[in-house]
Amino acid sequence: MYCTHCGIELDQKACYCSQCGQATANAPRADSHRGTRLSRPREEAKIAGVCAGFARYFDLDVTLVRILWLVLTIYPPGVGLVAYIICWIAMPKDPLPVSGIASTVRAM
Repeated sequence: MYCTHCGIELDQKACYCSQCGQATANAPRADSHRGTRLSRPREEAKIAGVCAGFARYFDLDVTLVRILWLVLTIYPPGVGLVAYIICWIAMPKDPLPVSGIASTVRAM
C-alpha cells in the first residue's frame, strides 16, 4: 500500500502515513457527532440559537433545520414550540471566546 499524499510505501495495516501523517483507508472514521456537543452558538442565533445548534450538530444547513422546526410547530400544533422552549432551557450556550487582550490585561 502506498500513501496517496507523499507516495511512500506503507505497511498494509497502517492507519496513518509515518512520513506525512495522511490518513489511510484503514484509519478509523470520525463520526460526525464525535467531538462536538449539542450547544447553542452565540454568533448564528436568530432567536435562541436552538436551530443553529442542531444544524451544527447534525451537519445540516441551518435554513433547512429552521424550516423543519416551523413545520413541527404548525403540524401537529404546538409540538415544535414546546420542544423549542425545552431545548432553549436545556441546551447550554457556547462558551465565550477567549481574546488575547483579556489575557494580557489579567497578566498585568
